Amino acid sequence: MKSLSSLLPPVCACCAWLLMTLAGGGDACAQAPQEETQNRMVAKVNGAPILVSDLKQVAAAQAQVIRQQFADDPTKLEKEMAAVKLNALDTLIDCQLLADEFYKLGGVMQPEFLEQDLTQIIQMAFRGNREAFMADLAKNGMALEKFRELRERMIIMNVMRARIAGTVKVTEEEVREHYEKNLRRWSGPEMVKLHTVTISKTTADARSVAESVHTKLVAGGDFAEIARKSSADSHAARGGEWKWIYLSDLTGTVSEVVLSTKKGEISEVIEQLDAYIIVRVDDRQEGEPKPFESVKAEVAKSLMEEVSKERIEKRLIQLRAAADIQRMGAE
Repeated sequence: MKSLSSLLPPVCACCAWLLMTLAGGGDACAQAPQEETQNRMVAKVNGAPILVSDLKQVAAAQAQVIRQQFADDPTKLEKEMAAVKLNALDTLIDCQLLADEFYKLGGVMQPEFLEQDLTQIIQMAFRGNREAFMADLAKNGMALEKFRELRERMIIMNVMRARIAGTVKVTEEEVREHYEKNLRRWSGPEMVKLHTVTISKTTADARSVAESVHTKLVAGGDFAEIARKSSADSHAARGGEWKWIYLSDLTGTVSEVVLSTKKGEISEVIEQLDAYIIVRVDDRQEGEPKPFESVKAEVAKSLMEEVSKERIEKRLIQLRAAADIQRMGAE
């Protein structure tokens, strides 16, 4: 049986938590704060309250996605989790602003449309078994009316974002300019040549050891000698030397760090799930750009997406400026 989160169309970030709850958020419901805490307001948008419970649900769902996405990349995980805490309230405020705009423009969500939407979800996710759907709601502590309310909100967000973005048309000249400005996107994979030192987290005081090794390397220590003595990876016997490798074959944070490290430089200490890694970038080869005609459709789609995002953000800036937004502070 497919999870609900795999069946619904893309939604704004503030509403995605609904599906995450149904896909496995039962524990979060069981550990929810007391009712009076849940009902405390953290903000008002044109008089509409945003509650602690709303904020926690949004942050929890986004955090769940991020934990899955960056499970093997502690450094990236920490940064992304910090961003969730900072941005959750702003995200909820923007969602309320878009909902207000929908109703101001005379938007109406017909009950029969929501019923059709619900029927489709039950058909696709639960093979038409309404009892199984209701049991899943109950298991996760969500009433049917709450599900309908949140599903309605998700649909409204999609409608408003599509309305604001409108029909985007781009000329071939604009597409070519976008291609030229972002050649790296349309190039073959870059290759790099590296040396690494890997300190396993099973080592006593592993972080301190890694920092000490890093200090020696930055001070001019012999990388190959230090790698042979201290490194725990499969390249240690060769003094930490790697053959040419595609940048895209490296893991998330390592790839990002290598991308921003100049030829001949030594990286910061990179934390991974089970080790600390230090990289020296010895050489790099840029990938050859793909011919414009071969990626023209892809470039046009990228440009249209950028234009749509810009239009939506511009309208949100206007809505924020015109709205009565009161922040009471989040926990």
